[in-house]
Amino acid sequence: MAIYKDNRRVVARAITFIDNKILLIERYRKEGNDLLHYFTIPGGGVEVGETYREAAIRETKEETCCDIEIIKDLIIEEYPGGLCHWFFGKYIKGTPELGGEEKERNNPDNSFKVVLIDMKNIDKINILGKGKNLIKECYVEYKKD
Repeated sequence: MAIYKDNRRVVARAITFIDNKILLIERYRKEGNDLLHYFTIPGGGVEVGETYREAAIRETKEETCCDIEIIKDLIIEEYPGGLCHWFFGKYIKGTPELGGEEKERNNPDNSFKVVLIDMKNIDKINILGKGKNLIKECYVEYKKD
């Protein structure tokens, strides 16, 4: 069961790089007559009894089939429909491919695809919320290691 705070869904997302590429979910979603195209950082609803970090790890595994560990807490982003806890994750293992609910719900009007985007193309894609700026900040740190 997902957690809500002040009628807003609480989510957790982890920014994770694999070989200098950012792990993302490419989305196509029909809204009325429009087909929206954007990218999201893997993550989703925090469940009762789990920490925000645990949720980010679980959701990344469910959506992308990749194991990660959290190496840094980033920010908490508030927006009209929710509250997002952002983390910087470290890739451990797994082949990036769609899994979990996203695989089950995948259809032409609401599609999901796991992608690895080269950082030189980050400014060419649409990422919702504060994700793009956080990705860039984390990439600087990632490159140091």
